[in-house]
Amino acid sequence: MIKLMKILGIDYGEKRIGLAVSDESQTLARELDILAPKDFFKELPSIIADNQISQIVLGWPLNMEGKMTEKTKEVESFKLEIQGLTFIPVEVFDERLSSSMTKNLPGGHEKKDSLAAQIILQNYLNKNKHNPNDMNSIQISQKQISDNSDPPAKAY
Repeated sequence: MIKLMKILGIDYGEKRIGLAVSDESQTLARELDILAPKDFFKELPSIIADNQISQIVLGWPLNMEGKMTEKTKEVESFKLEIQGLTFIPVEVFDERLSSSMTKNLPGGHEKKDSLAAQIILQNYLNKNKHNPNDMNSIQISQKQISDNSDPPAKAY
């Protein structure tokens, strides 16, 4: 039997980096952790090994018109650093509104970075499981997030 690997979702920020991980069937995302940027690259190899990660999905910050911003350039540099450290494919995925969606969730303020990573990853999983052209298939509900949350991630 072929064992599917998991996908790591990342919400990059200058102060905190939110992490989420998929299940082996690549159907559900759950928040994983929040790391300080200074710790991210030294922790990444063990996160990949411990969680059996086969792919990384990185939130891609576009403005509401779908255009690149200064933040997008930062994330592109971050992506290149990840690719230089691992042999795992890194894919970017639209993260518009992911952070604002966390505000109405339980613990949303304290866990907003890992919840944003969870939303990004869940939307990516939904899009790839269903018709990629059906925008309704990539909408994640707040209930889907709160039903799937683990205890609060540690913040640094």
